[in-house]
Amino acid sequence: MNKPRFLIISFIVLLVAVSSSLYAFGELKDQNSSMDKSNYIISEGDIVISKPEFDFYKVNIKLMNQLNATLDNSSDKIASLPRDQELIDEMLKKRISVQHAKEIGITVTEGEVKEVINREKNMLNSEEVDAQNQAIIREIMDQRIKLTGLSEEEFWDSDLVFKEYEKTLYIDKLYNKLIGEKVINDIQGFEEFQINLLKEYKNSHSINLE
Repeated sequence: MNKPRFLIISFIVLLVAVSSSLYAFGELKDQNSSMDKSNYIISEGDIVISKPEFDFYKVNIKLMNQLNATLDNSSDKIASLPRDQELIDEMLKKRISVQHAKEIGITVTEGEVKEVINREKNMLNSEEVDAQNQAIIREIMDQRIKLTGLSEEEFWDSDLVFKEYEKTLYIDKLYNKLIGEKVINDIQGFEEFQINLLKEYKNSHSINLE
C-alpha cells in the first residue's frame, strides 16, 4: 500500500532536482558570463551551487512539504521549511557522494542512465499509481517543465536531465557497494556515511549564505 506513495515522492524529489538545475542554468545564461564568486554559494572544483539554484530548490522544498501533506491522508499538517544551512547540506551531500563514488572507481554507463530515465517517464502512466496521485505528478511535472522553458520532449532529452539521473545512479551504486563491503548495514548507516563526507568537506571549504 505504501509503495505507490514512495514511488511518487522519490520521482518528484528527483524531478525537483532536475528542474532546479535547468532553471538555474537558464538564469545564469542570462547574466554576465564573467560572474564573480558572490553569485555562488559554493564554487569549489567539481562542486558548484549557484544562488539561483539554491533559491529555486528552497521554493520546491516548500512545495514538496505541501504535497506530502496532500498525500498523507492522516494529517493535513505541512512540515516547516528547513533552515538555509540544512538545505545547503542536503544539496552538498548529493554532490559530495557522487564525487566520492567516482574517486573509488564506481562508473555509470550511458545505457544505464537512459534505462532509468525511460522507466521514470513510463511511471507517469503506471497502473501502480492511482488516478488522483497521477494527476498530481502530471501537474507538478508540467509546472517544472514550464519553468525551464523547454518542451516535454526537450526536457527529457536534455543533457542536464541526463546528468541528474546519472548522479542518482552513482549514489545508488555507492550505497550498494558500501552494503556489499559491510561498511554500512542500512540506509541509516549510509546517511551517517554521507554526513561524515560532508563534515570533511566543510572543514576545508567555505560556504557563502549572505
